[in-house]
Amino acid sequence: MDVKLSIDGEMWKQRRQRLKALMGTNPSEREQEPAQSDKFMDPFLYVAAKEGDVDKFIEALEDHCAKEGVSLPIVLGLTSPSSKNTLLHAAAESDDIVRAIIDFVPEYLISAKNSRSETPLIIAARAGKTNAVELLLPQGNPDHDWNCDSALHEAVRNRRYEVIRLLVSEKPEMLCRRNGESKSPWCLAVETGDVEVLKCLLEAPDEGEDERRLEKAQGIDTAFGMSPVHLAIMYQKKDMLTEMWEKKPWLFKLRDADYRLPLHYAAYMNYLDGVKFMIEKSSKSVLEQGFVNGYLPIHVACLRDHVRIVVELLQQWPDPAEFISRERENILHVAARYGSIWTVNYILKDAEFGHLVNARDSDMNTPLHLAALHWRPSVLLLLAGDRRVDLKLVNKNNMTALDVVEQDMKGMDAPLRKRLTRKILARAGTPRSGELAIWGPTRQSKGKELEPPELARLKEEANTRMVVATLVAAMTFASGFSVPGGFNDSDTGAGIAILLHKAMYNVF
Repeated sequence: MDVKLSIDGEMWKQRRQRLKALMGTNPSEREQEPAQSDKFMDPFLYVAAKEGDVDKFIEALEDHCAKEGVSLPIVLGLTSPSSKNTLLHAAAESDDIVRAIIDFVPEYLISAKNSRSETPLIIAARAGKTNAVELLLPQGNPDHDWNCDSALHEAVRNRRYEVIRLLVSEKPEMLCRRNGESKSPWCLAVETGDVEVLKCLLEAPDEGEDERRLEKAQGIDTAFGMSPVHLAIMYQKKDMLTEMWEKKPWLFKLRDADYRLPLHYAAYMNYLDGVKFMIEKSSKSVLEQGFVNGYLPIHVACLRDHVRIVVELLQQWPDPAEFISRERENILHVAARYGSIWTVNYILKDAEFGHLVNARDSDMNTPLHLAALHWRPSVLLLLAGDRRVDLKLVNKNNMTALDVVEQDMKGMDAPLRKRLTRKILARAGTPRSGELAIWGPTRQSKGKELEPPELARLKEEANTRMVVATLVAAMTFASGFSVPGGFNDSDTGAGIAILLHKAMYNVF
């Protein structure tokens, strides 16, 4: 072993002597900047550098310097025609060549960028050349390329485990640098799907820096970028969630662009295992609001109509009335607002949720009001067909659900969806508000204004019946293949009993 090391040391000594002989005798030449822009690197030198054979490369350098009568510093400063790579760029994928020439390369060239804004360090990291990275890192500025990808981004993307460990150990601040896609190396690790890459990042020394990083990352103008936990949820990588929770739990406090926590996003993505994981690790997150609208995770599940997530989250608190948004909306309010028919059906079928049916939000709107306000005819079929729903209730503007729909309708100019919404409410027996005539402007002519001429009315009737037929089919499927007119108050609470009321039957 000692003999082998001795021989190897002697070989490197000879290589250095050969390169030193190419430096020239004029000190001014050593500081000379690259020649004119029309001077490019010799293609044979470029190929020799890319091939990675250090002895052939030195021989090519000797031949070129002798032929052109130039010194090594000038040759090292030349670039390729298009990509603007220096010899160090070309040699960055070879540990041996970088080792041979690093001490002869002027400092400004070690951090030089090619046409893609890549430094030799970035190229070496991408290629997984640990020794080259180790030599370039102390001297070359660990900058980023045109897409703001750092050397660590490239090492992670290409799964260069040893390079990742080296960079994380020497430059841990690179962990939180985001690229042009607002992704940190953490995020790229998740995207690779390789848990070993993520583990390399998690080995980063803490030294009390995690809390500082979290504080910085939670700012409005976050320097951290996209949350890796949210990405792990998107790709449903439970093993990665586990690793991050065990090593860097502060990552779970990061919010996404809409200021949602990981549990919100798991509910949004309908990722049941992710929801269960978050609840197991932090049950309090069930009651944490998003910053924008004050929605809880269960509200997100409701607006996305993810019933199984709603069921799971309901198990975390005995009274569903406690799941209130900043605007005092309960889960039925949210489901009705966004037209989530499966969630509305589930809530209406359970007698324990009866106190949600006529609950008011901060504007005194019931779920029926919100379904009408946002023109959700499918949801209105469910709500208006439930005997527990009080059709006469008014909001803070003294409007019933029918008033809410009619306030911005203009006869036949109203979209079909609006007209259908109004027809469902009217045929269900929803009254206009008597209080509105006292409190607000007169509406005596509103009813006639909304009545189309006879021929137009007949065409509208036909169109409406076609749309309603589609809705009935959807409602029948949603109710477990029960026919319209199922039992709304049966022991099991099954059925979307639309046709129990004769008035509702007339809609169809």
